[in-house]
Amino acid sequence: MLQHHLKPWKTAYRIIGPLSLCLLVSCGAAPESYSSAEIEADAALPTEAAEAGSAPSPGDSTAQLVGDTSPPQVKSQLIKRASLTLSLEDVDAAVDEIGSILSQQQGDVLELRDEGNAAQGMPRRVEMQLRVPQTNLESTLRSLKALGEVDYQSVTAEDVSNQLVDLQARIRNLRKSEEALLEIMERSGSVADILAVSQELSAVRETIERAEAQLSNVQNQVAFSTITLTLESTSVPLPSTTPVGSALGQTWQASTRSFRTVTVGLLRLSLWLLVYSPYWAILLGGSFWGYRRWQRRQSIPLLKDQS
Repeated sequence: MLQHHLKPWKTAYRIIGPLSLCLLVSCGAAPESYSSAEIEADAALPTEAAEAGSAPSPGDSTAQLVGDTSPPQVKSQLIKRASLTLSLEDVDAAVDEIGSILSQQQGDVLELRDEGNAAQGMPRRVEMQLRVPQTNLESTLRSLKALGEVDYQSVTAEDVSNQLVDLQARIRNLRKSEEALLEIMERSGSVADILAVSQELSAVRETIERAEAQLSNVQNQVAFSTITLTLESTSVPLPSTTPVGSALGQTWQASTRSFRTVTVGLLRLSLWLLVYSPYWAILLGGSFWGYRRWQRRQSIPLLKDQS
């Protein structure tokens, strides 16, 4: 009974065994089926790689593929501002030298304030606001620091890359909206629809102008850096003393001017009173007449009482 059940398995084994052997033999003979030209090309690869240098490794190929798929790096857009305080002897000479430095660095003076007053014995202090191309900021700062002793310096940077990208994308979208509205305007429609589209088109164009102005402003701040420069004099001028004779002379001149002013004022007042004298006479006469009449009314009750 057991042999009856094992008989089909023996038959299958006799068929599968030769087939498996044929497959193994064919797999072992497969490399010999290549052509001689392909074999020579494979043998020449190491020689060509040796002549060209070193053969690329799998790691290099992987790195090259990764580099090709990575997004390109965008340069950061920065707004740079600098502050610098210098102490020096001659402020005027430094201001002239700063003008030469700005001419070399293609910069400009935006503001200049002179706060010092030598006549009052205060130290000279000059504040300037300069603008230079951002590429020349470092060289300009080096030239300025050579003018005197540095008391304070700072450089700040603000990244506006995202802001520029947002503004550019906003302008592109607004341009597309403008084109769509222009296409709608070209179609035939009622007057009310055309007026509504025209108003919407005006609003879109106004928004585009504001966005472009903002973009231009940010780009200008990126292209040019601002330097706040303070120049302080190390020497304090002594207040000038006035001689006694000069002081007395100035007092005499001031007193004579005051006397002349008061005299002229009194003469002018007299002329005004003289011109308006008729009115004053009428006013005084009316007041005197009213006073006399009031006295008479007061005297009548007294006379009646006495009688």
